This record gives sequence, structure tokens and C-alpha cells, in this order.
Amino acid sequence: MKHPLWFMSKHNITDPKSWGISSNIHLDMGCGINPRNPFAAEKVYGVDILSNLEDKAKEFSYLQVMPGERIPLSDSLLDSLSGFDFLEHLPRGATLESNFFILFMNEAHRVLQKGGILLLVTPAFPSPASFQDPTHVNFISEGTINYFIGNFPPAQILGYGFVGNFKLLKQEWVGPFSKIWSAPEKSDMFYRNYPLEIIHELKKIVSRPQRIRSIIAAIRNPTHLIWLLEKS
Repeated sequence: MKHPLWFMSKHNITDPKSWGISSNIHLDMGCGINPRNPFAAEKVYGVDILSNLEDKAKEFSYLQVMPGERIPLSDSLLDSLSGFDFLEHLPRGATLESNFFILFMNEAHRVLQKGGILLLVTPAFPSPASFQDPTHVNFISEGTINYFIGNFPPAQILGYGFVGNFKLLKQEWVGPFSKIWSAPEKSDMFYRNYPLEIIHELKKIVSRPQRIRSIIAAIRNPTHLIWLLEKS
């Protein structure tokens, strides 16, 4: 069954299950207490800067990691790694030590096994969503990904400190109803119960006129880019 709002925009139909990716060990960056698990991995790690989440982490292993710090996992451990609304919060400095964006890309490459998947979903230029939050400091465009892909990625040969390389599997824009936001289990539930879900969402939208405007704008001009990368 198709998503009930599929007709609104080509940017609203992304489904991670359609990519055919499987994962046994997954890590989600910026996880809070609800880490994403887009490929239904059996073992899930969650990373955030928040303290005292260990007691709340019942179904995943929580790791507190500050920006720029090494992820406390061994090399080539993970099948997949994700970051939803995460990249935009990583400061860019003029040196490798202060450029947490490049440091993260290095760490992602290190902890992923060869052929492992890196999935990043981030607000991007020219969408206002990339600028409106005062904590957004890392502004992404469609061309940013080119610095990290290929046998000799520019972020490596230009001396920026990037030490890995990725293959680009997919870059695309997504809108507010894309299934990229839902875990596989939740997506399946949505399919079975979508009339109730739509009613619930409509109630929230009607009660907040500004939400109507933002959703219409996001449908016409999607807010987020998906990066789907494979470690070479």
C-alpha cells in the first residue's frame, strides 16, 4: 500500500527499506533516548553529548561523546551509522582539530567496516531550515558531498585532514512526509493504521497555523538532503 500522502510530492516517498540494505550492528549519532535504526539492526549503539542517559537506554548501548572526540568503538565494527539532524550542529574550524565536521567524517569511516553504510539526513541550502535554528553552524549544500567521495576526495588532497573515502550511493531531497523519518517498525504500523495517523496529524496542523505554512513550504521546496554513502 502506498503512503496516503504520496501524491503530494516526489520528495515524500523515500523508504529506506527500498534500498535493500541490511545491518547487524548500527550506531546513531545525536540519538537522545530514541536512536534511529533505519536498517533494523539487532545491535544498536547511540551517541550523544548528554549525560546520565545510561539508565534510560533500555534497548541500546549508550555512549557519551563530545564533539570532536573519538567514538569509543573499535575499527571496522559497524555495518551502518546514521545521523538525523546532526551534521548541521558540528562546528567548522580552520584546522583539523577545530573542524568537527571533518573529524566526524574520519571517525565514521574508521568505525564502519568496508562496504558499511553512512546515512546522514540534514537541512541544507537553500532551504531556510538550514539557517533558522541558532544552533546550526555547519551549512550543507548539494556540492558538499563531493569533498568526501571518490578515490581521491578533495577534502583529502587539499590537505583538510580527511583520511577516508566514500562511494556515493544516493543524494536526494526529502520533504516532511518522507518515510526516512520513521523506523521500519513504525513505518509498518503507519501503513496499517494510516487513517488514524492522518487524523492525528491534521489535528496538530490545524491547531498551529504556522505549521500549515511550514509544511506547505517544505512540500514545495524540501528542507533536508539525504546522503547515503558506502565506505570504500
